[in-house]
Amino acid sequence: MKKLAIISEFNPFHNGHKYLIDKAKEVTKTDLAISLMSGDFVQRGEASLIDKYSRADAALDNGFDLVIEMPNFISLQSAEFFSYKSIELLNKLKIDYLAFGIENLDSEDFLDISARLIKDNDRLEELTKYYIDKKYSFTEAKYLALKGFLGREYFISSNNILALEYMRSISKINPNIKAIPIRRLGANNQDLDIKDEKYASSTSIRMNLSGNIEKLMPSSSYQKLISFQKNYGLVKKKNLFDIFKYKFMIEESQMQDSLCYEEGLDNYFKTLLKDSPTYDEFIELAVSKRNTMARIKRLMLNYILNNKKFLNDLDYNFVKVLAFNEKATKLFRDIKKELKIVIRKSDIEALDHDDLLVYENMLRASNLYSLLIDRQFNTDFTRKISIKKTYEAD
Repeated sequence: MKKLAIISEFNPFHNGHKYLIDKAKEVTKTDLAISLMSGDFVQRGEASLIDKYSRADAALDNGFDLVIEMPNFISLQSAEFFSYKSIELLNKLKIDYLAFGIENLDSEDFLDISARLIKDNDRLEELTKYYIDKKYSFTEAKYLALKGFLGREYFISSNNILALEYMRSISKINPNIKAIPIRRLGANNQDLDIKDEKYASSTSIRMNLSGNIEKLMPSSSYQKLISFQKNYGLVKKKNLFDIFKYKFMIEESQMQDSLCYEEGLDNYFKTLLKDSPTYDEFIELAVSKRNTMARIKRLMLNYILNNKKFLNDLDYNFVKVLAFNEKATKLFRDIKKELKIVIRKSDIEALDHDDLLVYENMLRASNLYSLLIDRQFNTDFTRKISIKKTYEAD
């Protein structure tokens, strides 16, 4: 069985994602398509627009056979850790292909440049350290190092840098995984405006929810978005900020061991909070030359969720299934000796100590999301998993 994987957020699932999975399946002639998808909190350090189950169902409606949840301690990290830990898990599923989107260049150019960057990684790390020592954030330092190394900017985008990290992680974990880079159509990842009738970035869709976005998404995904917004609306950032302030200022829980923490940020946060800023004001004030907005937001969520640095060292061996069809059941049979499959509440009984720590981490995030949208707790136990008999395209 040939297995294709795509690491995703689908926040929300749009036509560009549909193109990516369709093109990847066409190129690879794969037997099974897997999405490793962020849960209710995504890499930019924010709650997802709609919940993980709605996004998983949309993915299953549009070409995937299996959607598994990415633990939030992975999704709430920088590109380097996000990619490495994701591919570490996918390698346990014995995937054959990893497909991902790229921008501004074709696949062969991307593969050539990536190979050169990985080969000369020591020089790239030296350049990155040079800029970090000049007090740039890690993200900015990596950007400047890439620019200095390549002598050009068209390769450098958040999407391509994440794709490069996928390539680097594959080279370390299992070089036999074949990378399938696919150039995005119509819009780049960071585009804020909708410029095309059919394709737009997830960012621009989220920024234009009151506009005409229906044609930018497969119908099933659009209907799930409309239904979710009608039932729950947008996540309440004020509530999230209140939880953060209670834990930080009243409970006074230590922050030093939290993922994404950097020395001195806790003291800086205390200073900023004395003036009672709003969530948006706090984020704006906390951002600096060294700490990006995404890092600040990720740190706040990791702190609230009690995501400690030791989680990166755990060797957990299970997958939490969000949606699947009959084709995926063969995979379950093939991997059940190496990985535990969590679909029902009773499946938790098979998890060992490290597995349980990660699983509980995922449940905390789900319940935090429920708190922020006024939804009942423990939906992971009450929400029925989607199982489709056949794939039906829109």
